Amino acid sequence: MPANSTTAETILAAAQRSIRRRGPRKLSLSAVAAEAGVSRPTVYRWFPTKTLLLAAVAAGEVEQFDLGLQHLADSYADPTARFDAALRYLVTYLDETMGTDAINADPAFSLQSLADSLGPHVDSVARVLGDALDQIPAVRAGVLTRVQGAEILLRVAYSHYLVPNPDTGQLVATLRAFAGVELRMPRRAAR
Repeated sequence: MPANSTTAETILAAAQRSIRRRGPRKLSLSAVAAEAGVSRPTVYRWFPTKTLLLAAVAAGEVEQFDLGLQHLADSYADPTARFDAALRYLVTYLDETMGTDAINADPAFSLQSLADSLGPHVDSVARVLGDALDQIPAVRAGVLTRVQGAEILLRVAYSHYLVPNPDTGQLVATLRAFAGVELRMPRRAAR
């Protein structure tokens, strides 16, 4: 499947919307075709099975996370501002991909999705944020590595979706407090 295919992207976006509304168990390729506005044979041509479609959705979400995080990191020169922007991005990304009630829609799928995403997300956060992770006191003190700091941040963020709280602002505040980041207006890097 070519990565730049508009048809495939339309199908994947429709599958994501359908999964958020009904969960993956109720996902059918016919429903995805209707949601995407394409024929069933078109969906089957790109994604012959539901398993392949779900795998493509998961891979696309990891890529989306990485690209969004990289764009954000390129926008902030100051490590503290970059770190704070990354916290907000993480919560927004999880809200958009998981939804606020994913665990109740399909607990097994939600847990598996989080488990499958953790490694790639940790790699992305550690690679892209780099020295911005030094904002975490335990990382700055050498008690944790940057990778370990990234993993703890992600595990705390993921917990928000396991035990939902409608106030995502509280999650951002908790992550900021853990990292010792004071709220301030971020400066964008000069372009």
